[in-house]
Amino acid sequence: MPILRLHAAATVPALALALLAATIGNVQAQSRDVKLAGMGIRKCSEWQEWKAAGNAESRALALEWAQGFIAGHNVYARSGTTAASPVVASVSVLIPLLDSYCQKNPEERILSGVIEITTSLGGAKVNVTPKATPTPNPRPENKGRLDS
Repeated sequence: MPILRLHAAATVPALALALLAATIGNVQAQSRDVKLAGMGIRKCSEWQEWKAAGNAESRALALEWAQGFIAGHNVYARSGTTAASPVVASVSVLIPLLDSYCQKNPEERILSGVIEITTSLGGAKVNVTPKATPTPNPRPENKGRLDS
């Protein structure tokens, strides 16, 4: 049993790091604006430049971000209580797909490519369009009624 405890203890920091990496690309809704940070906001032209320059570190960071996005999709993309088909995309699958997308769409963001790849691999449609802020329903005046 002590081996399991050590293994679980070693897993917690790894999970914390993975969670931290995923939150770098965190989408935050503020009023009607959606803000995105991290590698997902980089343009495909940068992805292509990193490839040409042999910048494996930047490409690896972008791939880690992409896999975190896909993992988030697998957790949260649901239809009612039914989970969407999980998407499994290893680096050997993601690299050529993202290379192809970015070659065709250099001005698009890496996020757009990852969304298209996720959908093409059987994932749920990802909608990043901000939701409209609900307008409050006006309440009819309760004339003649006393509040207690």
